[in-house]
Amino acid sequence: MDPGTGGAPEAAPAWSGTVRAVASGPTPDAAWALLGDFFSLDRWVSTVRTCRRVVEEEEEEGRPGCVLRYCEGPVNKAAAAAEGAVGWSKERLLELDDAGRRYSYEVVESNKGFGRYRATLRVEDDPAGCAVRWSFEADPVEGWTKEGFVGFLEKLARGVARRLEEEINVVKGE
Repeated sequence: MDPGTGGAPEAAPAWSGTVRAVASGPTPDAAWALLGDFFSLDRWVSTVRTCRRVVEEEEEEGRPGCVLRYCEGPVNKAAAAAEGAVGWSKERLLELDDAGRRYSYEVVESNKGFGRYRATLRVEDDPAGCAVRWSFEADPVEGWTKEGFVGFLEKLARGVARRLEEEINVVKGE
């Protein structure tokens, strides 16, 4: 208990961080044209097998806060790795800014050890072409250290940058 709050338990420290990966060749606009689709994560992140829209009764088409996606892939460290086990999360779109080439989302349900998790995916200018920046704030994720989780996100961001290079540079004929 925290004596300074009248007996309320002290909250666990929140994690936050940012990872960035450069994609050589693609322009930021070309990369955003592909990454800006909230429901295409399975095309860009190798560990996401399925990414699809979840229709909620109160949903208003395209309005942030009302749009959910369901993502599925391997179970992470936090869950029992039973044969055939699937890791999943439901994620809510909080903000979509095409001009700023970014969107923010939060995990609302998951079996992957997440409590509170909020992130922003952004495509930025870079002298080599563009960069993918992934920023997050989260409660500690079950089964991970902060350093291990940031390392995991760094690997994901590098994979996204590599996929953008493959997709866009091949289209451009490079």
